[in-house]
Amino acid sequence: MKVYVSVDMEGLAGVSHNKPTSRGDDGYPQAVELMVGETNAAIEGAFDGGATDVTVNDSHGGMFNLPPEKLDTRARLVQGNKPYTMAEAAREGAFDVALFVGYHARAGHPRGTLAHTYTGRITLVELGGRPAPEAAINALYLGALGVPVGLVSGDDALAEEVTDWLPWAERVVVKRAVSMKAADSLHPSVARGLIRESSRRVVEKLAGGEHHLQPLVLDGPISLRIDFAHAGFADMAAMIPGFDRQGDRGVHFQSDDATTVFRAFVSAADVSRAADD
Repeated sequence: MKVYVSVDMEGLAGVSHNKPTSRGDDGYPQAVELMVGETNAAIEGAFDGGATDVTVNDSHGGMFNLPPEKLDTRARLVQGNKPYTMAEAAREGAFDVALFVGYHARAGHPRGTLAHTYTGRITLVELGGRPAPEAAINALYLGALGVPVGLVSGDDALAEEVTDWLPWAERVVVKRAVSMKAADSLHPSVARGLIRESSRRVVEKLAGGEHHLQPLVLDGPISLRIDFAHAGFADMAAMIPGFDRQGDRGVHFQSDDATTVFRAFVSAADVSRAADD
């Protein structure tokens, strides 16, 4: 039973402001400790449920946040500037299930704490005409590999979105979203307990053949729309073959292949940064 864990930071219990999520801020080391705690909880739960292999993908910011020596020794850790970003390593092996820890609501959400989609340059992403959070975008790529998402943890705003996109996944609510930079959080130890138990339950059910998990699959052609904070970002993204400018600040892409859609999204998000130079 091979388990894939993608870990972000903004959705962790105890994180309510963007400054501690940035390297160099005085609060960053504490945020890293919170990230370690929830990551280890997911790892421990997975092994308790019968996992034989757990791979963790550090999925926040520059993606080199987790101190390797502080993680459960049974897990592997993928870090660094990765082409497939938050879903890297999934293409390297056949995983049975994915767990998303520390995730957050989509860009443009009216209430989600630290809500965004990959970058602050993006104000809205739609897949098939539906507003999509990072959990849905990453799950779409994993779905193309046949890997279902069994757990998503974060705030209650994200849980509502996941109910729509991944109704079969367990939703672990570790805080109540108050506003963009405020949250009503559980104690970290309580949040870790919930994640550990949910992770154990998901893997145990899979190992025992009792599950209703599904890979996320969208009927083709799959349309992707990205709205940016200003037109300059959209101009740069539209230079990628297959993208068309749409509206005042948007681009549009379409493909029958989910992996191609995922790669197109990541490329557009990356290329848009050139407008900052």
